[in-house]
Amino acid sequence: MILEKSTLPYNSVKSIMASVRRLCSINTENIFTYRTVSDINDMCVRLNILKKKSTDAFRPFISGSIKTLCHSMGNPLKVAEDIIELEEKSDLLNSLLKIVTFLSSKYAMSASIAAMMGDCQYPETSLVFDEQQDHPSSYRKEIAHMARYYRLHLGSFLAIELAKELKSYPSMYKDNRFESIIELYEIGCADYIFNFVVDINNNTREEKLVTPILMKLEHGNKKVLAAHVYGDEEIRLWKRWGDGYNALYNINGNRSSIYMEVSPFFNSVAVI
Repeated sequence: MILEKSTLPYNSVKSIMASVRRLCSINTENIFTYRTVSDINDMCVRLNILKKKSTDAFRPFISGSIKTLCHSMGNPLKVAEDIIELEEKSDLLNSLLKIVTFLSSKYAMSASIAAMMGDCQYPETSLVFDEQQDHPSSYRKEIAHMARYYRLHLGSFLAIELAKELKSYPSMYKDNRFESIIELYEIGCADYIFNFVVDINNNTREEKLVTPILMKLEHGNKKVLAAHVYGDEEIRLWKRWGDGYNALYNINGNRSSIYMEVSPFFNSVAVI
């Protein structure tokens, strides 16, 4: 492997290899298994601990020009990429990202199979080349969104792990801010999104970390995506595959007064 041929010290190679093995061992079967409401509620304490860790990790990068938690995630990644380029290790990073691309392809396939088993928002048209005709939010575009961000998160984690082993990497960035994102995938979350959560009844709007988790509803035997919002002690919200986050339901199956401001899945590459 190219890591073994690099000029990095043995301990650095060993550390990066351990990170690669960790990403390869993420259990996508665990992520794309439909859980009961009770099982997900049992996860909520752990989810909130990890989401606090993740929110706290990125909050320091909010500034006058970076106003949201979502955009703040780019700061530590940009620093890592700049150091890797400065130290002429871009070829090494490209090789690591090939592994990440392979893992995200497997992830997309697992998501596609799960979506076919669940309640989907199907496109209004069904042409062979239907990417442009698809409704802006379809299950195919949601799967593509999930896989693209899975690659982004895993790739960011590896880029920082590589940069940490280089001499010029700033000490203030030594903690890998993407660590808790990997932990959330490991616990069974299917995505990682900072959304503005709007509650019409309470007239509130706050950016919070949201993670979809596959859920099997007790009524109607529906298989959907639970939306766990940071701070929720139990699951309150869910949506169908492909529905936007402005079409949320409460646990009783009624339309919720809560919706989320999130970019629609425009211009996504369609996946099976």
